[in-house]
Amino acid sequence: MTTYTFKDVLLPSEINDAKNLLKINHLTYEHNVTKTIGLYDNKHMVATGSIDHNVIKMIAVDPEYTSRNLSSKILSYLLFDMEANQVNHYFLFTKPENTKIFNNFNFNQIIETKDVVLYENKERNITQTLQEMKKTLPPKKGVRNCVVMNLNPMTLGHLHLIEKAVPKDGDLIIFLVETNASKIDYKTRYHILKKTISHMKNVHILPSTDYIISRATFPTYFLKDEQSMDVYTQLDVSIFKQYFMPIFEIDMRYVGQEPLDPLTDTYNKKLVNMLKGQLTIIERITFEEKVISASYVRLLAKQKKYNELKLVVPHATYRFLISKKGRTLFDE
Repeated sequence: MTTYTFKDVLLPSEINDAKNLLKINHLTYEHNVTKTIGLYDNKHMVATGSIDHNVIKMIAVDPEYTSRNLSSKILSYLLFDMEANQVNHYFLFTKPENTKIFNNFNFNQIIETKDVVLYENKERNITQTLQEMKKTLPPKKGVRNCVVMNLNPMTLGHLHLIEKAVPKDGDLIIFLVETNASKIDYKTRYHILKKTISHMKNVHILPSTDYIISRATFPTYFLKDEQSMDVYTQLDVSIFKQYFMPIFEIDMRYVGQEPLDPLTDTYNKKLVNMLKGQLTIIERITFEEKVISASYVRLLAKQKKYNELKLVVPHATYRFLISKKGRTLFDE
């Protein structure tokens, strides 16, 4: 009987072994994962798997060992790691042809696309989670629009999009990206947004949850990994269309035109293709012939050009950026 050993993948040679194993299985190694492990038969890596915060992914097995149930061994090891670190809500990525391997584990399938299947542990349920969130909203009256925003930080461009998206007869939901993978943390972004739109009585702020624009559904949003872009945009938009739109009774999603970032532009094109008549694209506003973007504002903050900053951000954003916390953040 073969005795297998687990080992954290740390050395460049070990990472290369994991990359090769993934390549054989038509998968791509993602450098920004939290942890990668290898399963060894003597000194030969025969299986690998990774964790990216609360997402299990990149499980691959040497083709010569496929009949030995090694995927289950890798998954069991990673699940134990999640529980040891008190991660209560976690996800699993796999390819559609591998679903049978994981059917005996404690997972619910969220969605399947042509490239990937996304599961979550059974202690959570996407439908129940979103329905609980919906209870915090007033009953729908008239048109209900939505925007999904990161606001890192909030600019006058974001405010312009919100103002365009608010219907005359109805309300607007702002799904604020909850994943803390940006320069400015979620709590601060929420506070700035709430102050800026305090005069808008028919606008509601909800967290985006782990289900859209998150490490689980769209890690390329934070990593700018062009290679995986199509897979993740398809996944993210599919979840939004299948769950968010019907549960929250959304009629129209609004996005800003994207002339600068090719990856975000690709995401917008996927939205156009999948949402069709339920998507509106708003032209971006400019200042001195420059598109007002969060990246432009971050550059001004880093360069300490506060007089220019004041002209392209809401007052609440400006107050944060000139505060001790804001200045320190952009000194790093």
